[in-house]
Amino acid sequence: MDLNQKYWVLIQRFVTGAADRDEKRILDKWMDLDSENRKLVQEIKEIWKLTPSEDFDVDVQTAWNEFHKRKELTRHNAPKKADFVTRKPSKMPLYILRLAAVVLVSVFAGVFVQYTLTNNGEAGQISEFYVMQNFETEKGEKARITFSDGTKVVLNSASSIRFPQEFSGAKREVYLKGEAYFEVAHDSDHPFIVYAHDAEVQVLGTEFNVQAWRDDGSVEVVVREGKVSVGSLNSDLKEPARVILTDGLYTNIKNGKAPGPAKEVNVKNRLIWTHGGLHFENAPFSKVIRDLERRFNVEFTVVDEELMDISYTGIFIYAELDEVIAVIAASMDFEYDRDGSKIIIQ
Repeated sequence: MDLNQKYWVLIQRFVTGAADRDEKRILDKWMDLDSENRKLVQEIKEIWKLTPSEDFDVDVQTAWNEFHKRKELTRHNAPKKADFVTRKPSKMPLYILRLAAVVLVSVFAGVFVQYTLTNNGEAGQISEFYVMQNFETEKGEKARITFSDGTKVVLNSASSIRFPQEFSGAKREVYLKGEAYFEVAHDSDHPFIVYAHDAEVQVLGTEFNVQAWRDDGSVEVVVREGKVSVGSLNSDLKEPARVILTDGLYTNIKNGKAPGPAKEVNVKNRLIWTHGGLHFENAPFSKVIRDLERRFNVEFTVVDEELMDISYTGIFIYAELDEVIAVIAASMDFEYDRDGSKIIIQ
């Protein structure tokens, strides 16, 4: 079974109850591909349940060392290395299951161990620890991140990105919630993939932007330079379409739908947020409000709900909250009161 690092991480998060809805959807789709995949997940889940919670104070490093010793003792009897050979837990020695469960508990520190079993059910080859990192920004914050491969990311306010400490395997995969601008280091042998809710964005080396806040109900992708392939992760689509984007092209994926057709946009406007600006193009006022709340860490109360569906278009090169609100209020003809971070629109 060819199992890459992404699925080890998803399995780890699933069996420990940490997986979110999108991760469960991806894993479930993978399990549907092959009954052996589902069997593997169920067996690891059983391993996790074997050791009661009161035993989880066992030192993880000690357990790892013991597990490693047993692997060395059985190495000379082991058959040719396999990626993963599944066995029913009942056929495995109890100490192996308990050690595996103790090692698995290390995921709470952000670490997951990929391991294999030999055909006779004994301890087999074990890989290195696989470390995932999660970086989050609060409302009103932005951050710049550089991955181990040299890829540079600008993370927008109220966003998060999960990525490995070191990329390994055939693909470079990251998980985004919110908005980020990517300058991907070119590596034709290792495609770069961004998972963002219902969207999967695959690239080889390019500069592009992904906007994927769940409460917006869609994922937006725009390419500044290079070429990306955008697809839906919705397993209910009979023939999930993929859209190819090149310089200056944009697509939108509404929740549960296939990507919309590629269209030309003003990329400079779409990326103005990375330099402190704001851009709205026929955006419902409800989205304008959400963007301002994320950007400036404020809270809006809109008395007249009919305003929420009115579209607004505007560009702010260097956005300051008071200036932005004043301009929008004049354009949409409403009054407002501000008390610190609380803003009431009449």
